[in-house]
Amino acid sequence: MTDAKIAFIGFGEAAQAFTSGWRTRGPVTVAATIAAYDILFEDPARAEAKRADCRALDVQPMGSAAEAAAWADIVISAVTADQVIAAAESVVPGVHPGLLYLDINSAAPFRKADAAELVAARGAGTVDVAVMAPVHPRRHETPLLISGPAAHKVAPILAGLGMNFDVVSEITGEASTIKMIRSIAIKGFESVTMECVTAAVKLGIEDRVIPSITASMAKFDFASLANHVMERVVVHGKRRAAEMREVAATLEHAGLSNFMPTATAAHQQWVSDLNVRARFEGDVPSDATRIAREVLNAVAAKK
Repeated sequence: MTDAKIAFIGFGEAAQAFTSGWRTRGPVTVAATIAAYDILFEDPARAEAKRADCRALDVQPMGSAAEAAAWADIVISAVTADQVIAAAESVVPGVHPGLLYLDINSAAPFRKADAAELVAARGAGTVDVAVMAPVHPRRHETPLLISGPAAHKVAPILAGLGMNFDVVSEITGEASTIKMIRSIAIKGFESVTMECVTAAVKLGIEDRVIPSITASMAKFDFASLANHVMERVVVHGKRRAAEMREVAATLEHAGLSNFMPTATAAHQQWVSDLNVRARFEGDVPSDATRIAREVLNAVAAKK
């Protein structure tokens, strides 16, 4: 069994979930000694609670991000999305050749690339990690995608820690791009569902609305759903945009949020105004990728 010194920058939910998994289930072929630096160590009101989180999982608190990097074989940046660059900057004084820097933050791929450039300039190998599901209950076995110049180098270590991952490529940002684009559907559906169910409950019609939507969606997998709905938007976008403006007005009249129908109306009107339908001879096909290409062609033609 080999040893690895792993330092987290940010010891929040993800870092604690991974560490807890390693501690309770045990490594496969890699034994991890773990340290962490968290910005809350600098907050007098919250530092002790954060240090207690470390003690509970046998994690050594570090005095700075640079100290953590200087000590570690692997640094895992696990901060909030708006702190991705700041986290990378904070470790730079401690970066040494051979260090592996894993950025697991839910951030745009170009931010991941900018952060990676900062530490790579000091000799670190960089890995873009996309966390593809909630970290509980699977903890360190949560599905991950990894990419970047050091993806294949870190892969045996992650495997030895019992982690669940797929290597996408050696290009920084490709793993995060997959996550970001997937989130349009996943997070968008979450918000759509929230507004829909909340409005249904407010108006006392949830017993009608929820079973109706269940029946409408039960027969589709995502590929089939995409084929169906994209054809519908291209053919009926103008009419549906008008309907969604009325939906937005209904919610506003009821004193509810209407972010999603307002955005849906704007998007479907935009597709209608592109006149994508005219780009097909005859009927619009139920083929999501063909429709997407013609949307892109229509956008390009307007530039």
